[in-house]
Amino acid sequence: MRDKEMQERRIFASSLDWVIVRPTMLTNGPATGTYRVATDLRVGLFPRIARADVADFMLNQMTDNAYLRAAPGVCW
Repeated sequence: MRDKEMQERRIFASSLDWVIVRPTMLTNGPATGTYRVATDLRVGLFPRIARADVADFMLNQMTDNAYLRAAPGVCW
């Protein structure tokens, strides 16, 4: 946990463009194309998301600045 916190502090202090993606429990299920994203994401019991949906969100961040320099959670 300390390593994660140190890593994030360095990223936050960086002048680079970045997005830290925080998915819930990952599954190997198919992409749904439907997921929730927020910096203050509220999730229920046992939240999960398909790896394919996380990948979709991450790829979209290449052209979308909505979460630039933020750490959103991603959930199904």
